[in-house]
Amino acid sequence: MKTRIILISVAVLITFSLKAQEFQQLNVSPLSSIYFNSYPTEFNGKLYFSNGEELWVTDGSQQGTFLLKDINPTGNSKPNLLTPYQGKLYFMAEEDIYGTELWVTDGTQDGTNIFLDLMPGPNGIGVSGDIKVCNDKMYIRAVYSGYGLEPWISDGTEEGTHIIKDINPGLGSSYISVFTEYNEKMYFSATADDINSDYELWVTDGTEIGTYMLKNINSLFDSNPIKFTVYNNKLYFSAISDNDGYELWVTDGTELGTQMVKNINSVSGSVAGNTGFTVYNGKLYFQANDGISGTELWVTDGTEIGTQMVKDINTLGNSSPSEFTVYNDKLYFQANDGINGSELWVTDGTEIGTQMIKDINPNGDSILRYFIVYNNKLYFSADDGTNGFELWETDGTTEGTHKLVPNVATNSNPLGFSPEFKVFQDDLYFFANYNSQGRELWKLTTENLKTNIEEKDIFRFYPNPVQNVLNILSQEVIYNVTIYDLSGKMVYQNSFEQKQINLNTQNLRQGLYIVKIATDSQVKTIKINKS
Repeated sequence: MKTRIILISVAVLITFSLKAQEFQQLNVSPLSSIYFNSYPTEFNGKLYFSNGEELWVTDGSQQGTFLLKDINPTGNSKPNLLTPYQGKLYFMAEEDIYGTELWVTDGTQDGTNIFLDLMPGPNGIGVSGDIKVCNDKMYIRAVYSGYGLEPWISDGTEEGTHIIKDINPGLGSSYISVFTEYNEKMYFSATADDINSDYELWVTDGTEIGTYMLKNINSLFDSNPIKFTVYNNKLYFSAISDNDGYELWVTDGTELGTQMVKNINSVSGSVAGNTGFTVYNGKLYFQANDGISGTELWVTDGTEIGTQMVKDINTLGNSSPSEFTVYNDKLYFQANDGINGSELWVTDGTEIGTQMIKDINPNGDSILRYFIVYNNKLYFSADDGTNGFELWETDGTTEGTHKLVPNVATNSNPLGFSPEFKVFQDDLYFFANYNSQGRELWKLTTENLKTNIEEKDIFRFYPNPVQNVLNILSQEVIYNVTIYDLSGKMVYQNSFEQKQINLNTQNLRQGLYIVKIATDSQVKTIKINKS
């Protein structure tokens, strides 16, 4: 294994060559914000990100890394929610004249401008917390003069950007949650009555008449649906019914088909907390508390009888499994067995196959965070008790689990914040403070000397040419599908957690398209003909 790590920061170019490692400093100003909601986003062959102040871009080279535009010259624009749509990149940014609004860029300085000023004035907050694309339209959580926080939709033009429905009429807000796409519609939580605060399950197809409360799950208080996850052609979530706490629910998009899967803990609710659901090996995994064993690892196949605890990892308390990530046909996560603290665990779905891989911090909790699969290994942030949070990798074995540290690293706790890992052009990008120069953008490159796994034929797709629905089947779980036309313009992008996808292509024009399908181990590129 050959490793190369590249640092991007504001400084004179310095090159080190020590055995199998090579470090290079590039010209990006240090990231000033401790935390911000702006994850590096790939757009038109480049990586866009925020340094906590303004919008930056890189192609992975020193010359190609620069500030795209100083949106707020007298302050920080704090760009976030970077969302590719119809050949442009939309995002939320703050500016002294406009306040916090929706901006757009084509990748050039001149082409980076405010898209729409929904709440005029320097203190206005027009866009709030979510931008998603569904059915070739952009869905936005937004506030407008005369309305509260409501769902909006856009076709990329000012004329085609409008509120979908004033769910809570007047100045009140429906306080909609983030959108989740399911069966070409967007699902979310909202309250239609600001007085009674009935926070329930809603759905929209982008029209006013097609936006409605799907079901009043809790007639007494808020059902507060959360953790929406598409699995087995249904939408699963956690909600509170009249006489129960948070439990596992499912919907097929109809009121009758919206039901509790199982009442795991009839006393206080079982499925709460911030950890969501994860699809693995044809089932749905999550953490739950049955009131007897504590918060442990659970699994469901969508039926009541098929919803059960995988293993009581911590027999004395709560193992609180989290950070679920599928890698090499197994499910990796963090858990506390009550003896070794919070450490790296793995499961194949069976009790005997659920085991701790390594006690990274023998004297306490290693607190693993931000798992990501890169170059056939699993990377994450962890604290082994010696130098704070650092970069770790594992191949699934105890011996193959170790930390990676650049030779120039002199600072403690270099990943002591959200590292925001991103794989881009066969490299792993993340933020770190290795040399006390501030939070910087780093790039890790590894050369895998093993057999090239991309040669495995794990995909089938049909029909081709395709008229309506493109069927994609994979031996591995598909996480992302992106479609480009022959000019390189992205015309479709969506996230999944399924081995079989039925992709509606009716919105595509006739012609040839390039489809990229991402799984744990590879990105498969295919060409389709839309007839």
